[in-house]
Amino acid sequence: LQLIRWDRPAGWLLLLWPTLSALWIAADGFPGWHLLAVFTLGTVLMRSAGCCVNDVADRDFDRHVKRTAQRPVTTGAVSAREALLLGAALALLAFGLVLTTNPPAILLSFAALAVAIA
Repeated sequence: LQLIRWDRPAGWLLLLWPTLSALWIAADGFPGWHLLAVFTLGTVLMRSAGCCVNDVADRDFDRHVKRTAQRPVTTGAVSAREALLLGAALALLAFGLVLTTNPPAILLSFAALAVAIA
């Protein structure tokens, strides 16, 4: 849970508010419970996946920063491979949510993934 920063909800909340705002605007009102659940869960899942990847990418740098020195990958509590596998699993779960939406949204998810990777 520390790897995905479950104890620090500010990150996914900062992502959730503009996501839900855009969803409400696009739907011209309440978007429905299904889309609300998909976008909320997707935001939490993708933020968590991003934390896993970030911890692997920054593991050597994080050792030298007081705030990040105790992160699981940095301390060796979780291996880089385990963190990447968890990140991939979370991203796949999020993609499973995307598959419950319409074809244009599914296609746009690939563009969003490209932006996230870049």
